[in-house]
Amino acid sequence: MPKVPYFTLTTPVLALVFLCAVPGLAASQQWTYMDDRSSPQKLVESYYYAISNRYYVQAYSYFQSGAAPEAFDKWSQGYADTKSVSVKFGSTAPDPGAGQIYWALPVVIEAIRSDGTSKVYTGCYKIHMTNLGMQTDPPYQPMGIVSASLKESSTSFKETSPGSC
Repeated sequence: MPKVPYFTLTTPVLALVFLCAVPGLAASQQWTYMDDRSSPQKLVESYYYAISNRYYVQAYSYFQSGAAPEAFDKWSQGYADTKSVSVKFGSTAPDPGAGQIYWALPVVIEAIRSDGTSKVYTGCYKIHMTNLGMQTDPPYQPMGIVSASLKESSTSFKETSPGSC
């Protein structure tokens, strides 16, 4: 039996693998991801980034255990008509005590709907994190949302400033 050169057999296989991989590479460059829990502001930005991109499971994960809305399906359906969300922050400072750190974060939120209309909300997010030195048993519990209190505003996003919590 004649020997077939190695190069001849592998060239079509390599070409096929490359052609199959290129569309996947192009698609992955269009996909973006944000998950930043380094500050209360970054946490809330990540939350609304996930909602704006319809990554509802990711958004839901920003709630601390026991603080998430009970019915995930009902909660996520509440955002079904949301195209994008913008957020502005007021000032906040950590309130540490007994190994726990809390923040009260004032916000102004503009939710743009699928039809192009918008709604503006003002309110406060309560954020919690166990002091890093106090977390001794896995799993690690990252910074998370404990509660949110928002109400609709009649002024525009541009004109509205975050109040205090």
